Amino acid sequence: MRLDDYKLFTIGPTQMYRHTLDVRSKVVPYFRTPEFSELMLDNERLIKKLQFASEDSKAVFLTASGSGAMEATVINCFDQNDKLLIICGGTFGERFVNICNIHHIPCEVLRLGPDETLTADHFSQFDGKPFTGLLVNIDETYTGQLYDINIIRDFCDRNNLLLVVDAISSFLADPYKMEENHIDATIVSSQKGLCLAPGLSIVTLSPRMVNKVENTSVQSLYFEFKDYLINMKRGQTPFTPAVGVCFELNDMLHRIDEAGVETRLKEVKDRCEYFRSSIKGLPIYLPDYPLSNAISPIRFEKSIAMEFFAFLKDERHIMVNPVGGELGKRSIRVAHVGDLSFADYDNLIAEIKSYFGM
Repeated sequence: MRLDDYKLFTIGPTQMYRHTLDVRSKVVPYFRTPEFSELMLDNERLIKKLQFASEDSKAVFLTASGSGAMEATVINCFDQNDKLLIICGGTFGERFVNICNIHHIPCEVLRLGPDETLTADHFSQFDGKPFTGLLVNIDETYTGQLYDINIIRDFCDRNNLLLVVDAISSFLADPYKMEENHIDATIVSSQKGLCLAPGLSIVTLSPRMVNKVENTSVQSLYFEFKDYLINMKRGQTPFTPAVGVCFELNDMLHRIDEAGVETRLKEVKDRCEYFRSSIKGLPIYLPDYPLSNAISPIRFEKSIAMEFFAFLKDERHIMVNPVGGELGKRSIRVAHVGDLSFADYDNLIAEIKSYFGM
């Protein structure tokens, strides 16, 4: 069985769309050309439109994974003179903490337990403290919790904080409005809601964050945003971009824009609700906190998650996301992004029933 023969119910890479595979089949062209510059400027225009960012926001295109973009964003937007509040409810929130510690950027952490819902009360102890920014994975992919952007925005507004949002799993699965929610940096990656190949990440910066970046000293050659912003004026990047994925991106952004971003969000939500309603009555359950439409974090009563993952992978050629850490023995994640139909979910549900002898 080849890896590319599996049906992917994973959050990234996803089950890719046929039109994206068609783009991938083409020869990757040389990129220091006016034609490629035009394509990249078009990508910037469309990504800002779909994120509901302001006209004068700027986008940085990185040949990097989402974790690379997270690190690049932190070191370009903040330094040792800042103090950050990090919402940490899982492994991806912890990644922000690790980045700040490595780069000696002062921070405090708002920690949540694996089944704890983020509420406005969590922020009361941090009001009035000398923070300059807040970092959050708006969908903590480890648990599937979708944090309430209204609570976070209100806290940042009343404390005058710069807001950085990792929307890597949430973008194009949940509603996302950058300007309306006063978000200063948005991080997304190609392999999740965009359903493209891995290798490209995009950081969209608000005007006030652009100003912050231009006045922050960065000890990095490859990840210095000032260089990217200068080059993007002509539709280029300072280093070789993920050229093929940039073409995939342009194709996908145009298709989503033409159909309307609301259409894509509805497709994901409909698949999500169909799956969640279909598993009622099975010996599995979902946590009580607010969930992203991107994934369903299934919980088991017993520590059988890895056995179940292996059953689907090795015997049924179905791939879901396993979970690491303390939840790893009793949780797996089923994605709702990608080229998946209700019939695909019917098949997955049938296999779940088969596993439990139902």
